[in-house]
Amino acid sequence: MKKIKKALALSLALAMGLSLVACGDDKDDDGTTAGTTAAPATGDETTASTEDASTEGPAATGMEAPDPSGWDESKKIYLYSWDDDFKKKMDIVMEAHPEYADYVEHVILGVGGTTDEYKTAIDTALTSGDKYPTMIPADNDVAKYWSEDDTKTANLYDLGFTDEMLSNSYDCAIQYGTYNGQLKCVTWQSTAGSVFYRRDIAKEVLGTDDPAEVQKAMSDWDKFFETADKMKEAGYKMVSGPSDVKYAIWDTQSQPWVTDDGSKETLTLDKAVTEYLETGKKIYDGDYSNNTSMWDGGWASDMTNDGKVFCFFGCPWFIGSMQGNGASDGNWGAVTGPTSYHWGGTYVCVGKDTPNPELAAYLLYEMTCNPDIGVNITNKTGDCVNNKEANQRLINGELAADNAAAKFLGGQNPIEVWAASAEGINLSNLTYQDASIKAFIDDAAKAYNSGELSTVEDAVKYVEDKCAAELGISAE
Repeated sequence: MKKIKKALALSLALAMGLSLVACGDDKDDDGTTAGTTAAPATGDETTASTEDASTEGPAATGMEAPDPSGWDESKKIYLYSWDDDFKKKMDIVMEAHPEYADYVEHVILGVGGTTDEYKTAIDTALTSGDKYPTMIPADNDVAKYWSEDDTKTANLYDLGFTDEMLSNSYDCAIQYGTYNGQLKCVTWQSTAGSVFYRRDIAKEVLGTDDPAEVQKAMSDWDKFFETADKMKEAGYKMVSGPSDVKYAIWDTQSQPWVTDDGSKETLTLDKAVTEYLETGKKIYDGDYSNNTSMWDGGWASDMTNDGKVFCFFGCPWFIGSMQGNGASDGNWGAVTGPTSYHWGGTYVCVGKDTPNPELAAYLLYEMTCNPDIGVNITNKTGDCVNNKEANQRLINGELAADNAAAKFLGGQNPIEVWAASAEGINLSNLTYQDASIKAFIDDAAKAYNSGELSTVEDAVKYVEDKCAAELGISAE
């Protein structure tokens, strides 16, 4: 991480534009040891099949619970976070382990999760000696700042995690959390993407709102645009804005955008960049959207029943945003869409000098690997978990009747969709600079759509020039 300190302030500031919603219940700023990575899902696979939606992993070997007998105040650990979402999830773990209540304290900073304020607060606490950060949750846009710094965070394998314990984790989460063969962060959360569609519009234009049939209508990008034509003819927009598809396309990365040969970092933008630029331009020029931008007022109002927009790309936490913007419970369905992807996510690192590594590891193990805890997290908070066994149980009948996501989706079991998508996500190519690069791509896409930049090549050149000037990373 030669340039991470130099570039972090810019990366964090730009990341705010990419992820203005926290990856959990509360909206704020915007969810190797891995085995074989599945290719992104495409084709006519439906999202409602119990058999292929979520594969139950092999039984995981548990971690031994530490005995608190004889502990004193020196064994107390501090769990930091930018808002109270992480605490809500950890509270479910603590309900199962009240014997540790006196040794755990949450420190909620009340700042944006992808801001410089959060980074500075954590780094200061890591060196101040007062309330040392044992657990450091971080948005996936910035978590690599800590996870790829061996002076700040621990290797979780050294704390007792094993590959067997991680057998129910989706590959993408292990890919993200692994650095130089070390497991540096884990997550309880699966932020697998989906496409949420209006049931009433589907019935009118497609003749059905059945998820399996709607998936066929957007199983790849050709089908997606065929359906967009039908929506346009009927007086509807396929999406609200051209940028709605960006996360789905960015996750088709075939290689890291930034590589380091030991002497310098090099920028290599692959087809995921050009395909996003071309797809967004096609949406813009084809009048398939209202040309809104994510998080602006027009984009939000398009989610109401008065809006004329058929679908939104989103993940589990995005349902709360849609509800907050006036989307009606029961009038939406969910499918995988043209490709598997993720959006956001919170990963948790452990401070390297924690005074109680045994407790830190055990609580984090329970939160991320225990399927009983995983089922409870989904049923109590509406989150989708990074645990195949828990998700299979939720698919097979353990989903609570009052689950907020299922209610929003008119009784459809959302875990079937998200578990299927999670199997096809590849995060092995992400780098610590991606948040900044994506902000530049967003700017280039807007300029290309409007005609300020004439060609895709011009847009790519814009991104390369910005990376060179502001990140110090040049293309070959």
